[in-house]
Amino acid sequence: MEKHVKELFTWKVLNEAAQKFNIVESSLKDLEGFQNFVYFGKSNETSVVLRVTHKSHRSEEEILSEIDFINYLSKNNVSVSKAVNSIDGEFVEKIDNGEFYATSFEFSSGRKARIAEESNLFYQIVGNYTGRMHNLSKKLNPIDDLNRRKWHEKEFLINMKKYLPAELSYVIDKYEILKNELSRLPKNTDSYGIIHGDLNHGNYLNVDDDVVFIDFDEAEYSWFVSDIAIPLFYEIPIPWVIDGKQRLEITKRYYNNFMDGYVKENTIDQAWLKLIPDFINLRQFGVVSAIYRSYNFHNYDNWSDWDKEALKFYLNNIKNDIPYIEMDFCR
Repeated sequence: MEKHVKELFTWKVLNEAAQKFNIVESSLKDLEGFQNFVYFGKSNETSVVLRVTHKSHRSEEEILSEIDFINYLSKNNVSVSKAVNSIDGEFVEKIDNGEFYATSFEFSSGRKARIAEESNLFYQIVGNYTGRMHNLSKKLNPIDDLNRRKWHEKEFLINMKKYLPAELSYVIDKYEILKNELSRLPKNTDSYGIIHGDLNHGNYLNVDDDVVFIDFDEAEYSWFVSDIAIPLFYEIPIPWVIDGKQRLEITKRYYNNFMDGYVKENTIDQAWLKLIPDFINLRQFGVVSAIYRSYNFHNYDNWSDWDKEALKFYLNNIKNDIPYIEMDFCR
């Protein structure tokens, strides 16, 4: 998040937010959120998550729409971490005179999924819940019923010029080309609606080989295929870790199991599956922008080898129009 937002977030703000949800101050543990301030805590001996959001990131209406979507999914048997009411019966509380918004969610005992290490069944369940979510999204009317942003309004995309240095102007140029191509795609109830927007191994938790979806902060209006492409971006190891045939086999195992679960709950045309590489690329652009906003390049020498190699990989892909993975996604 932006430096000035971090400076505004004080212990006084956190304590006020915790009090609104009856969370014991001494129980708070920083979960190191990327876009929000996220803490574990205890409320009446129950484990919960406290999330504090700056007003520049989300409006109160956007957060309430996020929670409406979560509740809708929960009522229709999608395994999600639900919102918790404050002591005043509200889902969203204004903090520091409206500078921040606080929300609380159920804490899941599950662990983050391990890339390329989970069972076939686990990946099938991830796909199953994703398909069910998309099927339910189709039934929401009208298309703008929930106050959530469109796919191209993500902070990292709209502020790319601000975050990237001048020597990476080619990244912005190539993003604009992709954005224009995607903008021409049809938007109808069979292909486009509200999606999770950030499905990855950190946001689908493993609970004894069952799945819980968490963190709908990036829920947005986009094509359903994006929710298939985004987890692929994260589940496919960068070549520096695993390359060649083994990397392709990892991709196929995840994708085939995911889709086996997905098609039990939702249908998607082959034409959309052919576009998975474009939507993986879209996520790649967003991640590059996020890195330049959030990482300290003055401290580059102390970055992990993975971070350095991942950024090189992403930039080389973009500069030379190299697919993230060479694979036929049609089924």
